[in-house]
Amino acid sequence: MHARAIVLACAVAAIACVAGCDGGPEDAREGELTAVLAQADEPIIRTRRALAAGKYVRMAGSAVDFLRGSLPLYRHDARAGTSLASVSRFALEVPLVPSIGDPHVENFGALRASDGSLGLEPNDFDAADRAPYLWDLRRLAASMALTALVANDDDPAARARTASAARAVARATVVGYRAEIERAASGVAGSRVTPATLPSNAILADVFSRSERDQAIRRELTDLTELSGASRRLKRGAIDPTDLQNVFVDLPATAQARLPDAVERWRGTLLAPPPAEQFTVLDAVRELGSGVSSWPRVRVVLLVRGATDDPGDDLLLELKELADSGIAGLYPPGVHHDDVGARIVETSRSAWARRDAEPLWGVTTWLGLRCQIRAESQGQKNIRVSRMVGDRGTPEALSELGGVLGGIVARVQTSGALGTEDARAIYARIAEDPEAFADEQADAAVAYAETTVADHLRFRHALADHGLSLGVPYDAADAPRSDFAAVLGIPPPPPPLAP
Repeated sequence: MHARAIVLACAVAAIACVAGCDGGPEDAREGELTAVLAQADEPIIRTRRALAAGKYVRMAGSAVDFLRGSLPLYRHDARAGTSLASVSRFALEVPLVPSIGDPHVENFGALRASDGSLGLEPNDFDAADRAPYLWDLRRLAASMALTALVANDDDPAARARTASAARAVARATVVGYRAEIERAASGVAGSRVTPATLPSNAILADVFSRSERDQAIRRELTDLTELSGASRRLKRGAIDPTDLQNVFVDLPATAQARLPDAVERWRGTLLAPPPAEQFTVLDAVRELGSGVSSWPRVRVVLLVRGATDDPGDDLLLELKELADSGIAGLYPPGVHHDDVGARIVETSRSAWARRDAEPLWGVTTWLGLRCQIRAESQGQKNIRVSRMVGDRGTPEALSELGGVLGGIVARVQTSGALGTEDARAIYARIAEDPEAFADEQADAAVAYAETTVADHLRFRHALADHGLSLGVPYDAADAPRSDFAAVLGIPPPPPPLAP
């Protein structure tokens, strides 16, 4: 499928989005969120206009995707100090602790360590850096409250039950965090969450069981590649018939020729680099239409040799363009990482319960871009809100999940060199009134979740009013060079009209 197909898919979805808007007048909050998102995304709107449009279409699809794509708005709201969700009697500006940056519920999933075992870990560090402790806690708690509001989309009665439990789910998340901080303050290291840890939780049991099932059959090879005799290649075109935005397209030959050097640089950043011949590049495609916040970034799926010449050993890797953290230097004294790649490697390995939680997670440079490479495997499933139905969508299952994720966030925040001291500083503030602390964070989480639901509708209306560029004007001078546009998957601009 040609790259133009992705633009067509965006346009079709955008028409549906606009048609579903209420068409009422813009309110002050709508203008505020439009301005914040347009300012944050202006570089990509100007230089990667079609890809920015794809991101906005994705965000318009659901409140969860809107939350995932609107971290700049969360940053704006947190700094504004004008709402329940942005003020706290338990605030601490120092110490700045290791931060996942964007710990919403879908940024956690199963990772497979070098010994083949599975653990539940954060698996997206695009926004990771350092922040006050309440940043990650409140972002996660708000995500859990929003999850409760929208879970069980197939059953209105069940949805009403979980929605009414949103505060309890958020509070359970905070209680899990609080308990782990207390343990860390006493010098007890955080533990790894494995399939044996919480076998009764339907959500985590689903994540782990599907990961084990698809790893056993190497499902990514079946879904994403084609085998002809002894030769395997990646598929082209639409990957998922239910998601026409997600397609694989050819890479320019000049870009593909530079992948082996990029792979070798990545291999040097791994904890225990396998032999170079295992990563001989057999094929590569540009992936379009994946993610939400990272939708406009370059993604490449690579097919590499694996341990032997047997095509059954072939491996898939994902190369993704990195960018600066959206929270870097947010608070004084402005401590943050100087190098994008180092930030990703150092934060991830410190955050995980074991440093090799994903042994193929490393960084490289390619075409002048700083990039991350990791395994592309169906044997490592993410938590997905869309699967929270039936026994996976009960208030009890969501509350237990929230407690587990809250504990992981606390573990991450106390994973630095001064982890015990940081934990003691945080717990000293919490211990002033532990129950009031939990209540305050739960109230803030529900307030922000409800705001997010309303903001999602405002965003859809903003797209109807301002278009898929949020009003940022087009300037042909901003278009990338034709060779890089081909890597991005952006179609060439139309020729000028004849005079």
